[in-house]
This record gives sequence, structure tokens and C-alpha cells, in this order.
Amino acid sequence: MFEYREALTNSHLTALRDAMKIKVKLFAAFRDIAGAKEEDITVAEGTTVQQLLENYIARFPQMGKFREHIILSVNKDYGAPTRVLRDGDEVSFLPPVSGG
Repeated sequence: MFEYREALTNSHLTALRDAMKIKVKLFAAFRDIAGAKEEDITVAEGTTVQQLLENYIARFPQMGKFREHIILSVNKDYGAPTRVLRDGDEVSFLPPVSGG
């Protein structure tokens, strides 16, 4: 039993070491859907903007209807979904703008 606990602890420490803190900002309809204007979350090293978005769509399925038109930014620069996130990044999800 002790060996299992030690292995579990070492695995947990490795996961924590490879984790990154990201700030996610949600605007307009996404703020309403998620019930928050921003979140500080922890993601695995190597996570892309697209993977983060898919995580949010899994958590908040109503965001999925905007999937093809979501405007993404990282550190206030509009970016590609394939961009790999870095520790401390600020990611914004903006719904499509309509009106006239």
C-alpha cells in the first residue's frame, strides 16, 4: 500500500509541476452562460487555445452554438486556435458581434 501511495504522490507532483495558471475572460453572452466574467484556471503544459475552448464548450454546452464564430485572443492579440498557451497567459472568448 505504501508504494502505491508514494507513486500516486510522485505522479501528482509531476502533474502540478507541469501545470500552468491561465486567466480566462468571458464577454457578453459567454459571461451570461458561464455566470462569471473571468476565471483563473490551471491547465496542463502544452494546452492549445482550441483545447481550452473545447473544455469550456464541454462545461457550458450553450457556448457550442457559437463554435465557428468565436473570436479568440491571447494576451489581447487575436490568435489562432492552435496557439500553445504559456503560464500566465490571458485568454479571451468573445462571441460574434451582431447589430447595426
